[in-house]
Amino acid sequence: MFQRTLHTVSCEVVYIIARHLQMKILELRSLTEQTYFARKSSGLIREFGTLDAILIATAGIFSLTFAFLQFPWYYGFNPGADLNLALGIVFFFYVLLMLVYWTIGVIMPRSGNDYVWVARIFGPAVGFPWAMVFVIVTFGFFGYAAGMSGWVYALGTALTMWGTLNNSPGLMSAASWVSSPMGGFIFVIAFAICFALLTVVGAKAAKIFIYATWASSALAIILIWGILGTTNPTIFAAKWDLVLGHYSTYQNIVTLATAAGWTPVPLTFAATIASMPFAVLFLLGGNVANVMAGEIKGVRRAIPIALMLSLIISLTLWVGCNTFTLGAVGDKWMYALGYLWDNAGSSYSNVLPIAPTLPLMVSLIVYPNQFLMFLVFFTMLFGSINVVFLSFWLPSRYIFAWAFDRIIPTKIADVNSRFSTPHVAIGVITVAWILVSAVYWFTSFSTALSIGTLLYNICFAVVGLGCAIFPFTKKDLLAQAPGFLRTKIAGIPLISIVGSLCAISFLYIAYLSAANPLIVTPTTYGVELSVGIVVGCLIIYYASLFYHRKHGMDISLVFKEIPPV
Repeated sequence: MFQRTLHTVSCEVVYIIARHLQMKILELRSLTEQTYFARKSSGLIREFGTLDAILIATAGIFSLTFAFLQFPWYYGFNPGADLNLALGIVFFFYVLLMLVYWTIGVIMPRSGNDYVWVARIFGPAVGFPWAMVFVIVTFGFFGYAAGMSGWVYALGTALTMWGTLNNSPGLMSAASWVSSPMGGFIFVIAFAICFALLTVVGAKAAKIFIYATWASSALAIILIWGILGTTNPTIFAAKWDLVLGHYSTYQNIVTLATAAGWTPVPLTFAATIASMPFAVLFLLGGNVANVMAGEIKGVRRAIPIALMLSLIISLTLWVGCNTFTLGAVGDKWMYALGYLWDNAGSSYSNVLPIAPTLPLMVSLIVYPNQFLMFLVFFTMLFGSINVVFLSFWLPSRYIFAWAFDRIIPTKIADVNSRFSTPHVAIGVITVAWILVSAVYWFTSFSTALSIGTLLYNICFAVVGLGCAIFPFTKKDLLAQAPGFLRTKIAGIPLISIVGSLCAISFLYIAYLSAANPLIVTPTTYGVELSVGIVVGCLIIYYASLFYHRKHGMDISLVFKEIPPV
């Protein structure tokens, strides 16, 4: 009995030891085979199709609250410039950019697509700071903070206009509160919380919201084009004098502008070229569809359609809006109004209590039809939430990608098992954008924000340069590029030529921006913050590199591979 028991115990001990050794062997094998990414799959699901990609690409373009003062702003600062011609020239630059994003979208279809690209072509010490600058400037300050500011301004303008036209002190008081820093910041927080809840619960909710706001924008455009297209300067002048004539007549706007120093000048090509940094803003946004490339089905088809179609729609939209607006109010009057608003603010405010917004002009035309006035404002305001939403939502994919590459804690790359959404990254971006907005609303940084125009143009040039050099530094990737872009001219792949032209084009736009004090006004604060972002990113990356090497992992090897799907 004793021998049998001893034999049984011995067998169990041997089994336990063997099992322990087996587990150790498996663990060691796992370590040697492990991916240097956060895990062997992203955990995100490809839930977006071609139509979704198109709507994402065009959502920012359809943000009509940005058009509230676009035309007076453009014509006031650019006498002698032809906006339609400027848009046509800039369109060519954007075709180059879209070809670049088409290439990187199909070669590296991952979340945070352009970050993944720049980090793999130039290395993480360039890619991570590049992405942080691009995200903070384009999505943080311009997209969310300034986007919310523009939306709140639009709401305040609507309330002010209704209060003025209807002599309502209550509406005027509400407009004053909405336009105050605290009132606006409350909207910032409320929108951030709502967007966080909307994006955490899955792709379906986000898609419904994008579809609804896109449809609202489309309806607003149809209404605006219809109203402006059936009006001429004679009809508009009569309506202006009827409603606002007790402040200043239509003709008196030209008289005041002339007294302030404005003189009519002929259209010139030189003035049009100088205005291109302004024109670039009208077409900005279609490339953002690539941020979701890791969640788009059939990217080789969806990405090029979304990019190119969004650009064509963008050009059509703004050329149409510009043409109909000038046709309705008169081009000479628009130049005079813009000059007065941009360059002689005190003279303008002495005669008119409200800003010369596009909805003001549309509302005057339809006055006294209150329902049509409300419908125009509602569709514009609701439709324009989409660009603020995308500016909130898309950066969570960059944060996810940074965590997936182990630059920042991998916990941030966690994906919710129920909704398949990067819930931690969404939480991080919620807090981040509220803080960024606080800086924007309550400090002097908004006055230094003009440097952002210079920075995002440089960012586009970097992506283009990456496409120019990758056929020579990453030859294995060229086979995955679109077929026609692999064609060689004098031994050089077409994509290298396109990438070089793209880089040169946007560096030229950056130069024009920097050379024009009306566009970029360098401040010590803005420069220090920009440099601080880059230095901070380098510190974060090298600290992460040191930390992981100390624990037996060289995360620099991550950037020699494309992240797993």
